[in-house]
Amino acid sequence: MEIHLASMENITCWAFRNLCQGITDSYTGIFSMQYLVRRSKAWKEIDTFPIPGQRQWIQVATSKEQECREFMARLKRELEADKEKANVYGVQLNLSCPSPNIIKIGQGPALIKRTARTVALLNALLSQEQFKVSIKTRLGLNAMEVKQRKLFNLLNEIEKIQNPNFSHVVVHFRHAGEPSYAKYNYDFLKEISEYKIPIVINGGINSLRNYNNIMQSIKNKKNIIGLMIGRAALKNPDCFVEFSNLMNNTHLQERGLNKINQEFNELCRVHAPRPIYLERIKEMCEWNKN
Repeated sequence: MEIHLASMENITCWAFRNLCQGITDSYTGIFSMQYLVRRSKAWKEIDTFPIPGQRQWIQVATSKEQECREFMARLKRELEADKEKANVYGVQLNLSCPSPNIIKIGQGPALIKRTARTVALLNALLSQEQFKVSIKTRLGLNAMEVKQRKLFNLLNEIEKIQNPNFSHVVVHFRHAGEPSYAKYNYDFLKEISEYKIPIVINGGINSLRNYNNIMQSIKNKKNIIGLMIGRAALKNPDCFVEFSNLMNNTHLQERGLNKINQEFNELCRVHAPRPIYLERIKEMCEWNKN
């Protein structure tokens, strides 16, 4: 079973990703693809240094096909020039971030209803053979799009992609207009699980019991290849241990929050995060208050 750490803005630096034991896949924060394509200094922010046992993804936001092709070519060149960062497994197109600044320029959840454009972006990212490609989406931009089943229109077309480097779809089970305290809507999971697409589910999962409750009514589980956790990792980066030990037969031990804080500080000395990451982690994570 795949266990993914969600991309969290100004949180998921290399040190934080490395801190989370038991995960199979991790993601950088969301990068503007235009920023990466146009500015050389932007690549200094890519922190895909080695993490044993993890597949690392760069998460990007864009709405332009040509930008995707330029980015994939530049990604190869940048990693060839900096071998220490050459640990990128794949690139994930973000259709999930609810930021108004992203939505107003036609990126993120604004693309869910633009099926042809989104599939074209994916095909542009797949116009190379070195990196895997995935996509993260929500149920829709807003309640109306959920009612209109825009996500299902998109999944119908994604299901037709035959490229073996297309990896999976992460579905965040809220629409982009909902606040962070809104209840997650897993009513669509049964239907989504019938698509012949590898699906990773995301939203409100904080324990194995919680995950099992979500999955109990799903008969066709073979297309649900994994789960993604974000907020629970802010409270305790060892929240993945139970999943990993029971699902993947590992033998990990929980460390305690003081030990976690100590390890995080040690990792920061190896590869220092940008100050904004340290500030945000201190603000959001109880274990990093001291």
